[in-house]
Amino acid sequence: MQSIKTFTARKSNELLDRSGQFWQYESYDRVVRDAEELSRIITYVLNNPVKAGLCDSWEDWKYSYINPKYIP
Repeated sequence: MQSIKTFTARKSNELLDRSGQFWQYESYDRVVRDAEELSRIITYVLNNPVKAGLCDSWEDWKYSYINPKYIP
């Protein structure tokens, strides 16, 4: 997990022209138990750039991709 977070933090900061800490300290593992929970998680992840003020809608964030069959 550490190597993934280090690599993606560097690349993300580079793309966003930022520096410093990118990820929160802790990791969060979770077992997805059903389709409803998966839908909530997908919605949460897609809306992260919106919440951060990087775009107005998740569809506007060019780094997001979701297979249309999984759109909540």
